[in-house]
Amino acid sequence: MSTGNFSDFSRLVHRERTGPFIPLVSIIVPCYNHGKYLRQRLDSIYRQTYPNYEVILLDDQSTDESAQILNEFASTHRQNTFLEINSTNSGSPFKQWSKGLQLAKGELIWIAESDDFCDPNFLSELVPAFINEAVMLAFSQIRFTNEEGNTDVWSMEQYLPEFGPRTWRSPFTISAHKLVQKVWNRRNIIPNVSAALFRRHHHLDLLSDNEWLHMRVCGDWLFYLTITRGGLVHYTQKTTNYYRQHQNNSSVAMHRQLQYLDEHISVAQSLASLYKLNASDVKKMQGELIHRWTQHHGGAIPAEQQQKIDFLQNMGSMRKPNVLIVAYSLIPGGGEILPLKLANILHSKGHGVTVLNCHQYPNESGIRAMLRPGIPLVELQSLETLPKLVEELGIDVIHSHHPWVDTTLSELLADNSNLAHVITSHGMYDEIDRDDFGRIGKLLTPWIKKVSYVADKNKQPLLDLGFADSQLSKISNAIDPMVIEPVERTSLGIEEPNAFVICLVSRAKREKGWQEAIEAMAIAQKQTDRPIHLLLAGEGVELQRLQRITTDSHVHFLGFHRQPRNLYACSDLGILPTFYPGESQPLSLIECLAAGKPFIASDIGEIASMLTLPEGIAGAVIPLWEGRADPSAFAKQILSHAENQDLHHHRCELAKLASTKFNPDVMAAEYAELYEDAIKSCGGPIYGNKARHYGD
Repeated sequence: MSTGNFSDFSRLVHRERTGPFIPLVSIIVPCYNHGKYLRQRLDSIYRQTYPNYEVILLDDQSTDESAQILNEFASTHRQNTFLEINSTNSGSPFKQWSKGLQLAKGELIWIAESDDFCDPNFLSELVPAFINEAVMLAFSQIRFTNEEGNTDVWSMEQYLPEFGPRTWRSPFTISAHKLVQKVWNRRNIIPNVSAALFRRHHHLDLLSDNEWLHMRVCGDWLFYLTITRGGLVHYTQKTTNYYRQHQNNSSVAMHRQLQYLDEHISVAQSLASLYKLNASDVKKMQGELIHRWTQHHGGAIPAEQQQKIDFLQNMGSMRKPNVLIVAYSLIPGGGEILPLKLANILHSKGHGVTVLNCHQYPNESGIRAMLRPGIPLVELQSLETLPKLVEELGIDVIHSHHPWVDTTLSELLADNSNLAHVITSHGMYDEIDRDDFGRIGKLLTPWIKKVSYVADKNKQPLLDLGFADSQLSKISNAIDPMVIEPVERTSLGIEEPNAFVICLVSRAKREKGWQEAIEAMAIAQKQTDRPIHLLLAGEGVELQRLQRITTDSHVHFLGFHRQPRNLYACSDLGILPTFYPGESQPLSLIECLAAGKPFIASDIGEIASMLTLPEGIAGAVIPLWEGRADPSAFAKQILSHAENQDLHHHRCELAKLASTKFNPDVMAAEYAELYEDAIKSCGGPIYGNKARHYGD
């Protein structure tokens, strides 16, 4: 097999980075009774030409000299080495993997098996592949050596003849989806984890899966398939990993045991439930399983295993669809941040998720960091190559969140009638000139299958565009869970122990009411002896304007803050004196409620219903006055909270209760249903939600 037309995949990707790329690499060395090979292994690690790495040495209660050697190297390289020696043997190499991954601090991970070795340029050749943020794993040339490590036993060409003799002679970048379709559904293309460098994930359910932890042969294969889903895999021949073949290799002996067949079937089941396979792919998988058994045993496969093999043909219907979340830019704004939050939530629920950034503005690093590690991010050199990207990744659903993106994608993909396109209105269609509705509607309505909106006021513009009511669904926003760590007030310059702190987080634009918040704070401060401080978090021209004219030391301009919940958690009250026409269902309000703090805001969009409960209101909603926010009305509410502790405590409790209305599980389920309806309207299969899967 030649890499053919997918070998140039990396050329599709836009690369914004201009500075040096030297991310921390965590090198995990799990060891058990490999003392005779260990010095060569560790020498090959500590002699790497790449400068930025940490080494995590893990010994699984070896009975040979391994622990002594590990201690020696840990002492010599104590500045970047951590050593842990188990008091009891874990009985599983993958338990050691899991431990190492939990200890790792690096952006990239290398599991360097203790009986292998590599070239000194191993990391320096593989790390640059990850400049492409869609690359989830990169691997090197592998040479199978004898026990002494000085003679080749066989080559990758012999191990994987399906790839053809020329494949391994030049680098390539390919989607995991295409690799699975070509051969990865039947053969593990990376026979030795020491040859692989991969991106650290936010969380992997697989690491605590008991079945995976007790695998002996196929666990690495299942691991690769899990972490690369939705992304790209890179190979380079410019460096080599040496895979030592010796009598203690467990994989060789295991091939003749029933457990190997069970593990291989487990991988096949996961493949069918994770990846988009056609009927011929499944038949090839089934044939490979039968071939592997008869090759070593000659007789019929046991009935239980044969039943599982036969059932593989039904597992594709259980797969959750692959979703391409498309963002206008990685910049502040609800319509820009919500797609990233949604990607995080869907990924955690087992969907194959890839994010495409249309890159209409330069990336804000803080916004980029909101997308959890392990979710592939694609930035194309030209959106004209989008149809190729969709095909390479096996995308079932495209979900976009911005009118420019919606219309652009509709033009680019109009010929692909089998692809489900879903859009969400966050309020921008409300602001579009009605004279443009006819043109936009003609672009969107023949192509878009389903539409969601977040506020009731968003619905009529969508109907005016020409969408049918049956195509529309109201789905509330939500945010992905996180551990809240309140910011220390003293770090913000707030020293008074009894200070009352209010917080506004939004884009710094005039209509979001930053000036009105400052005026409201000043009015309230004149009417109380309690010091009142205002935190303003966000970027934009309004920030620059107000910084020039504001002299009050109680106003704190914080710029962009990646985790608003941590800011709200150190505050007493959230505030949003907005008069922005497109305001619909502000994420900042949801962030504030999630921190358990009341919120006072203008009565616009869905704000009133977001705060209102049968038991009362989790803050206050203030009507606009002549289309603007009234600072004096906001000041009155600030004072009522600052001076009435019983009222404030009651509304804090209501805030906690109101936050439950914005449930990420509910949002994920509603979007999953919307995706399935969209796929069905394209004539595609109806996917189930009972697939066995491992997600972030």
